[in-house]
Amino acid sequence: MKHFLTLVLGVLLFTQLHAQEKPAVVDPNSPYLKDKRIPAFSITGLDGKEITNKQLPKYKFTCIIIFSPDCPHCQKEAAEINKYPAKFKDVLFIWDSFRDMESIKKFAVNYNLINKPNIVIGRDPNFTIASFFRPRMTPFMALYVNGSLLKVYEQGADVLEMAKLIESN
Repeated sequence: MKHFLTLVLGVLLFTQLHAQEKPAVVDPNSPYLKDKRIPAFSITGLDGKEITNKQLPKYKFTCIIIFSPDCPHCQKEAAEINKYPAKFKDVLFIWDSFRDMESIKKFAVNYNLINKPNIVIGRDPNFTIASFFRPRMTPFMALYVNGSLLKVYEQGADVLEMAKLIESN
C-alpha cells in the first residue's frame, strides 16, 4: 500500500509539473483583450485601507501581478524582481492575491515588498482584477506603459526580458 501511494503521488506530481510547462490558453473573452487601459479596481492593502486605481502613484510603467502566496513560481518572480531594483525603479508593481490577508502579509514580508514606494500589495475582495484578466495560472502579469497595455505574461515573466522591454519604451 505504501508503494502504491508513493506511485500515485509521483504520478500526480509529474502530471502537475508537466501541465505547468504547457503554454497557458488565453480566454478569448477576457476584457483586457478589448480594453487596453488599466482596469478600475479597489484592493485592500496590508494596512486594511482600500486602494483604488485612481489613487495609485504615477509611474511611467505599471505591472499588475496576480499571485498566490504559496505558489513557487510567484515566490521566484518576487525574488527575481527584488534582485534588480534599479531596473524597475520606474515601475509601479501592484501585487494582487485572492488568498487570505495573513498569507499575503507573510509573502510581502518574506519577499521584502513592504514600505516600498513603487509597490502596492493586497487583496481584491471583489475579484475585479482577476475578472478583467481571467488568468489561468499564477503568476499572471500585465505590463502597462503610460496606462496602456504593453505586454501580458500569462505564466510570469523573465524579469531581465521584461527589464529590456521597459528600457526600450
